[in-house]
Amino acid sequence: MKIWIVIAFLSFSPLASSKVINLICFNEGQIHNEDKSWTVGKNRVVKFTLGEASKLAKMSAKGYPLIEFDFKVTEDFYLIGQYKSQLKKELIPIFSINRNTLTVEKDSFFAKQHLTTEFRKCLIEE
Repeated sequence: MKIWIVIAFLSFSPLASSKVINLICFNEGQIHNEDKSWTVGKNRVVKFTLGEASKLAKMSAKGYPLIEFDFKVTEDFYLIGQYKSQLKKELIPIFSINRNTLTVEKDSFFAKQHLTTEFRKCLIEE
């Protein structure tokens, strides 16, 4: 009987219905056709896994280890970065992705390494 209560609780829990967003981001010009197929050219491809319930973002890019960041969703942006303190009130964004256009409008990580000056476009991976 207790097992059924736990299963019922988990099925209605916000964690059970939590949304994960997978984005693949690349420089303009790497996307081809209207079917949103893409190819990897000389420019770097970056993948983000954004957990809305966990407020955690994971970034992977070729040549870099998997990196975890704090994550915040606003009306217009996915903000990926680090909170100033344990209170988690003020996020310092490293990446800012426009939710409507799926364009990486701020990229402090790769900009410091002078890897790209172009905005990256993103696609939602299913």
